[in-house]
Amino acid sequence: MRFSVFILFLWAAVMAAGSVAAQSPEDTVRWIYTSLSQPGSAEQKGLAYFRAPERRAQYMTSRMVSLFEANDTYGNDLANACIDFAPEIPGNDFDAAEIARTLQTTVEGDEQALSVTAQFSNFGTPAQIVYDFIPEDGFWKIDDIAGPGWRLSQIPCTAASAPSGGALTGYCYVTDNASLQLRVDDAGHGEFDFDSLGGNGHTCGALGPVGPMPGGWVYQEDFQGAQCRIEITVTPESGLRLVDVDGGCKMSLCGQRAVIGERVFARADQLDCAQIPQ
Repeated sequence: MRFSVFILFLWAAVMAAGSVAAQSPEDTVRWIYTSLSQPGSAEQKGLAYFRAPERRAQYMTSRMVSLFEANDTYGNDLANACIDFAPEIPGNDFDAAEIARTLQTTVEGDEQALSVTAQFSNFGTPAQIVYDFIPEDGFWKIDDIAGPGWRLSQIPCTAASAPSGGALTGYCYVTDNASLQLRVDDAGHGEFDFDSLGGNGHTCGALGPVGPMPGGWVYQEDFQGAQCRIEITVTPESGLRLVDVDGGCKMSLCGQRAVIGERVFARADQLDCAQIPQ
C-alpha cells in the first residue's frame, strides 16, 4: 500500500513538471504570449522561460540550444551579441494585455514539421511571428523562429573570445534624465552606451560600437531592415551632441512613447568615467 502511494505521488510529480513540455506546438506558442500578462518575474514568462539555460534543451532543438549557448557567452554585451532583441515581440516595449486580447494562431504542416504563426497587435501595430517545430527526443521542440526580415537559424553566432584589453579614452555624462558613456581609442573606434527616460516613463537605450566621422563618431545598425544611425559630435562648448538621424532608431531602441531625437550633453554634465561601474 505504501509503495502504491509512493508510485502515485511520483507519477503526479512527473506529470506536473512536464505539463508545459507535453503541450501541442500551438499551445506552446499561445502560452508564450498569454503568460506575459500573468504575475511573476520576466524570466518565468514568454520565450525567456523556454530559452533559460536550465530548460532550453527541453523545449528547443539541439541547434537552437547551440545558438543560445553561443549567444550567452556575450553576457550583457548586446553590442556584440548575436541576438540583441526579443524574438517573440518586435520593438523595445509591449502591452501584454493587448497582445493576449488580440492573439490569433494558425498551424500548418504534418507529423514531420509544424509551423505555428502568431498574429497580434502591440500598441495598435499588427505583428506576426512564425515558430517552426520538429519532433526531437519524442517531443515537439522549437527549431526556428522568424519575423519580418529575420530568421534565428540564419543569424551567425560564435562564442565570444577573450577581450583584447586595448586602452580606451572615456567621456561620460549624466543629466537629470539621460546618460552617455563614450569610450574610444586613438583611431576613433570604440563603444558607446546611451540611456534616457521620458516624462511618460518610457525609455530609450542604445549600446554598441562606434567609428570615426568628421567632427565625432557614428553608430550604425540595421534592425530588421530599418536603418539606425546615431551621430555623436563635439559641440563648440566642448560638450557632446547625440542625434538619431531621421529618427531611424526609435522603433528598435525606444519604448512606444519615447524618442531619442537630439540630445546635448554640456561640459558641466561630464564626470569621471571611473565613477561609473564597468
